[in-house]
Amino acid sequence: MIRRLLPAALAAAFVVLAAPAAAQQAQSPKPAEQHGAGHGADHAMSGWKEMDAFHLLMMETWHPAKGQNDLKPLRARAGAMADAAQAWAAAAVPKACDTPETRATLAALAKESRALAAQAARADATDAQLKASLKALHDRFEPVEHGCTPGGHGKGHGKGHGMEHGAGHKMEHGKPKP
Repeated sequence: MIRRLLPAALAAAFVVLAAPAAAQQAQSPKPAEQHGAGHGADHAMSGWKEMDAFHLLMMETWHPAKGQNDLKPLRARAGAMADAAQAWAAAAVPKACDTPETRATLAALAKESRALAAQAARADATDAQLKASLKALHDRFEPVEHGCTPGGHGKGHGKGHGMEHGAGHKMEHGKPKP
């Protein structure tokens, strides 16, 4: 009798255990949502709406590209990111961030974002080319992000993290967590 019940009991246990795991996986956030949730706490919003708009698009394209080598979000949002960079460059710069370096970086971001959008629109652009261009844009963006976010977003954050944006830095109220 035990031999007859054991397979049925195992099958029932599998169904009971597999259903919650499948439901959890179906409800798990997309990479940008994960970044927005975890990174939102780690990356303080600046209050500079044009920078925050660009940052959101950068998050939605950068993290899938570097994490899963998924360039579809970039291909879909590159034009919007270029428009956001242009709007950001044309916006008033908050006094705390208004330096010649910031203004030069904003102009470069607008120009490079537009070039990336053109590149992403080309059918012959490879994922490797797009990823390299996006990384260069991301690396240019970070110094402004760090300099214009409450608490400076952490000194030395940009050094040596290459494609691992977000690794090893946790912020709380704009200051590094111990």
